[in-house]
Amino acid sequence: MARITIIKPEEGEGRFPTPEVRKIYPARKLVWKFYFTAFLIWAGIGLGLFIFLSFIRFVVAIDPDPSDLHPSFLDIFFGAIFWGITILTFLPVLILIPMYVNSMEFIVHGDELVVKKGIINKTVKYCPYRTVTNISTTVGPLDRLFGIGCVNIETAGKSGTSTSPEEKFEGLPLYHEIRDYILRQLRFYYSTISTSPRLDESGDVPPLQQEIINELREIRTLLKEK
Repeated sequence: MARITIIKPEEGEGRFPTPEVRKIYPARKLVWKFYFTAFLIWAGIGLGLFIFLSFIRFVVAIDPDPSDLHPSFLDIFFGAIFWGITILTFLPVLILIPMYVNSMEFIVHGDELVVKKGIINKTVKYCPYRTVTNISTTVGPLDRLFGIGCVNIETAGKSGTSTSPEEKFEGLPLYHEIRDYILRQLRFYYSTISTSPRLDESGDVPPLQQEIINELREIRTLLKEK
C-alpha cells in the first residue's frame, strides 16, 4: 500500500496554504511491476536471438559449406551476446529499480504538486495549480495485474504534440482517492483566489485592480445610503 504522510501546514509556490500537506510514496508493488517489465524485455531479447540463431542454422543445414561457421561456434557466439546483455544491462537495472522507486516522492501542497525522483540525477518537478489543465487516472494491464494505478497531471505548459502527461503519481493502490484529494485541493485553491485580491510580485494589489476595488466600495456605500 502506498505510504501517505500528513505534515504541518506549509506554503508551496504561492500564498494560499492548505490545512494540510501530504507526502505520498509509491507502493512496493511498483518495484515488482518494473521487475516483471524487465523480465518480459529480457525474455523477448532471448527469444529473438534464439529464433535468429535457428534461422541461421536452418540456412546452413540446407546448403552446407565447409567454409561456413560450425554450429557449435554459432551457439557460443549468440550465447555470449545474450549473457553479455544480461550481465551488463539487466543485472544493474534489477539492482537500481528498488533504489529508483524509493527515491520517488509526491507532494500535494496548498497550491502546487511536486514530483521528486531520480538516483544519480535527482529531479524535482513543480506543477502549480494555476497551470494544471487536467487530472486523470491510468491503469494499464500490468497495473491491474499488481493492483496499482497512476494519477496523471497535465499542465498548460505541455507540448501540443505530446500525448503523455506532464507528470504522474505512479504506483498508487489508492489512485482514485489520491485523484479526488488533488481535485479537492484544486477547488479549494480556486475558491480561495476567487475571493481574494490578486497580489503582484511585491505583495501589493496592482493599481488598476485597486481602483476597481475602490470603485466597487464607493458603489456599495452609495447603495447602502439609498
